Amino acid sequence: MKYNVMFVDESISVLESLQWLFMDEPYYLFAFDNPIDALSVIKSLEWAVVIVDQSIPKLGGLEFLKRVRANLPNTMGIMMTDYNEITEALDTFYPDCVYRFVKKPLDNNEIKQAVKMAISCYKKKQLAKRMLIFSKISS
Repeated sequence: MKYNVMFVDESISVLESLQWLFMDEPYYLFAFDNPIDALSVIKSLEWAVVIVDQSIPKLGGLEFLKRVRANLPNTMGIMMTDYNEITEALDTFYPDCVYRFVKKPLDNNEIKQAVKMAISCYKKKQLAKRMLIFSKISS
């Protein structure tokens, strides 16, 4: 099964690099350089993972992920940040809308592993959702 993965960054070169890095993975890849455009399509598909730059213009990465989570609570959010020294500490502050922070410049292995782990978590959430629905139907 292929999963929908969205990248949001104002840098076209970062978006192209991410698409190239993930092109052989079992994901449908979507890239946006404008968070408003990305939000306009967020309800049109089920998104497994959304990767956004923390300093995306017009909205900011955190606000973007909060809006994604409000519409799609099972979608896993990954935030890319330039702030290396606070990345690990931030992981504990935003558990509801940010699954993981990754440092920029991006390490290919780190971002691929983060997405793989996020997909795994997304699958578990989807399974739990289906089981809850099934148990309600069976009752």
